[in-house]
Amino acid sequence: MKKRKVFTGSAVLLAVLAAAGAIMAYLGASDDAENTAEVAHDKITVTESFPKPSDLKANSNNYYVKEVAVANTGNVDCYVRVYADFPDSQTTAGAYYSADGVNYYSAVRDAELSGDTTTDDNGNTLHTQSFVNMLNAQDGKWIFVPDDDSNEKLRGYFYYKDPVKAGESTPSLFKDVMIKTGDAPEALDLVVYAESVDSVYEDNGQAETYADYASAWNAFLN
Repeated sequence: MKKRKVFTGSAVLLAVLAAAGAIMAYLGASDDAENTAEVAHDKITVTESFPKPSDLKANSNNYYVKEVAVANTGNVDCYVRVYADFPDSQTTAGAYYSADGVNYYSAVRDAELSGDTTTDDNGNTLHTQSFVNMLNAQDGKWIFVPDDDSNEKLRGYFYYKDPVKAGESTPSLFKDVMIKTGDAPEALDLVVYAESVDSVYEDNGQAETYADYASAWNAFLN
């Protein structure tokens, strides 16, 4: 079984420094033998276009192109999960994610947030509803496991439900970020971190497929 990781570190104005890592994949054919099968890489594909700190204005909504998707550049199908969050609660409180570039949902992970909306001067709709709650209500391919979920090991991550085929990529988790800056900030950070695990496992010398993403991750993490 194999788990591969990709990290993107936060930097000034959401600029991302990406570093891809890989580990050897092992498929055991007997109790004590490990046969090297392959080396594979996954990566987060990030596009960003950020203004300079001097261009940020006080009491304005600042929009950033921030597209997060995961590409499987290896040669085995895998499940992926993504951690994405701001480093402090104050920034999170004024931040919004958008999957379509028009509707922006609160970055605050709170199931009790109302569904109120406002429209800004750019014609974008700001929703007080949490982005993660909207995502889960849609029952699409991306899902978020809440921080208070009974399965502690899966908490706090966005999961792509389907295996990502070798050479293919997930749809974007979100495409834009908006931050209500208040006073013009000197820096704004967004931390993105992704992991993957193979969609198949070895059982008595036979390759078997996990039933779903939760089965794959639980098997690895437990």
